[in-house]
Amino acid sequence: MARSPHSASPARWAAVILPPLCLGGFLAWSAGLLTPASISPSHFMQRFHNAGAPNTGFRRAHAKGMCVTGWFDPSPEGRALSHAGVFKGEHLPVIGRFSLAPPLPYLPDNPNIARSLALQIRTPSGDDWRMALVDVPLQSMRDIADAYAFFKAARLDPVTHKPDPEAVKAYAAQRPWLNTAFEQAKAHQQPSDLTNDTYNSLDSFILTNDAGKKTAVRWAVQAKEPFRPAEGSGANDGNYLFKRLVQTLDERPLSWDIVATIAREGDPVNDPSQPWNDADQKVTVGTVTFTKAYSEDENPCGPMVFDPTILPEGISVSQDPLLALRASVYMKSYATRSAEHKTPSMVTPNDVANPTLTSDEKGQ
Repeated sequence: MARSPHSASPARWAAVILPPLCLGGFLAWSAGLLTPASISPSHFMQRFHNAGAPNTGFRRAHAKGMCVTGWFDPSPEGRALSHAGVFKGEHLPVIGRFSLAPPLPYLPDNPNIARSLALQIRTPSGDDWRMALVDVPLQSMRDIADAYAFFKAARLDPVTHKPDPEAVKAYAAQRPWLNTAFEQAKAHQQPSDLTNDTYNSLDSFILTNDAGKKTAVRWAVQAKEPFRPAEGSGANDGNYLFKRLVQTLDERPLSWDIVATIAREGDPVNDPSQPWNDADQKVTVGTVTFTKAYSEDENPCGPMVFDPTILPEGISVSQDPLLALRASVYMKSYATRSAEHKTPSMVTPNDVANPTLTSDEKGQ
């Protein structure tokens, strides 16, 4: 079982960066930037395995997770930005998945691990909007070359379950254009729970309204629960983040606002490693509310692919190079895990039915 990375250490940045880097590496192969004779989708599945992902039916990134269901209510401001059907209905069904970012399905919950949220919002007419978000502020890669280089540097040691710190440091030192992304990751203050965290798209998307006007945005899914900082560790209960999510949902629904940051002239729309202007307009396009949680072993999202390039008319991908072929690696990962016998998840059905924390566990 892997040890949790320490705050502000190279291992933490590997845990944050590794999952999207896996996507970037496959993108490099698909785009023909690497030698086809030496790199293939199967090679990248092996690299997922080298990063700690077992061949036991789990997702190759964001392996440990929990499914939730609820609804989405759009805002008038969302309808003004996009003619997508998801902004015209009300109380649309939502399937979501909270997860830890690393490819380790039996990783104990820890305050320092990057977290993720995936969403699917559907309309009765079949419009399908999927999102894949993480709780870090910027992508620690600029393009395919960055992604492939770091994925190689971040290979986990099979004994320590950590990358070589020197290799990660060398990656950062050779890429000064990523300084801002690394500094923001270091400054990011992790909240106490999954329930009061904010999750970001990092990549940008294009909205088109009824008049044909196009607007570039980045998404943030912002919790309505008050922020509380994470302190200490959850060493007494390896599932404390997920159990506390269930405990809260048993008491009341939980809501997040979907907020679009609107790009202005000069914002690097196609570079997810760079920040946009702090003065950019932010528009709440709707609210997601969850009411019920499910174990990974008996949930409606287990077989789903949360590919963020699956979008309804009225929302489209930007020219961000890390989005272009993301669908390919999602499907390769899905095909790989679907052919395997899945072992039981760390968060069990009993954890959902009886989410009692281990004695003396405060989760703080």
